[in-house]
Amino acid sequence: MDADEFWALIEASAGDGDGQDEREAWLSRRLRRVPRADLLDFVQHLAATREPANTYRLWHAADLLCGGYCSTDGFHYFQMWLVGNGRAVYDAAIADPDSLAAAPQVAPLAAEPERYYPGWESLEYVARRVGLERDDIDGDVRDVVTAERQVRLRFDPKPEDLDWRDLDEAAVARAYPRLWALFGDRRKRD
Repeated sequence: MDADEFWALIEASAGDGDGQDEREAWLSRRLRRVPRADLLDFVQHLAATREPANTYRLWHAADLLCGGYCSTDGFHYFQMWLVGNGRAVYDAAIADPDSLAAAPQVAPLAAEPERYYPGWESLEYVARRVGLERDDIDGDVRDVVTAERQVRLRFDPKPEDLDWRDLDEAAVARAYPRLWALFGDRRKRD
C-alpha cells in the first residue's frame, strides 16, 4: 500500500458522512482482507502523518478548535482527526493551519463544539485490533512496524517551532484570523 492508496482508504471510509465508529468498522473490514505487508504499510503511513502535523503552529489551531486548550494527548487525537478529514484538508492545514476554517467539518464544529469535537483517538487502534485477529501478526501491529521497519514517532513538536509556543491572544488572532473569527470567543480564559 503506497501513500496514495492509504489516503484513498481513509477518504473512502467517510462514505456518506458516516461517524467515526462506522468509519472504523469500514476500515476494519477492508484491513482484514489485505496482505500483512499492506496492514503494516497502513500503520506506517498513519504514523508518518504525525511528523508534518507535529508543529506548534498547528497546535495553536487545535487549541482554537478545542475551545482554547488542547493537551498533548488531545493534540495527538486532533492529528488523527485531521487525517480523517482527508488528504486535501490535511495538506492545506500543514501548509497553513488557518485554512482549517474552510474545511467542511469545521462549520459543524463551530456550531456544535460538544457534538463535533476535533479528535479521533481510536483511528490508531483500528489496525491494532485487526492485527490482533490475524495469525501473521505477533502482538501489537504498531510494535511489529516499529521493530521490522524501525519507525519511531516523535511526540513533541519540532524544536524550530518553539517561537510559536507561547503566543498571546492578540498574536493568535493575527496568526489565525479565519479560525479566530469562528472560535476566538470560545477560548478559555485563565
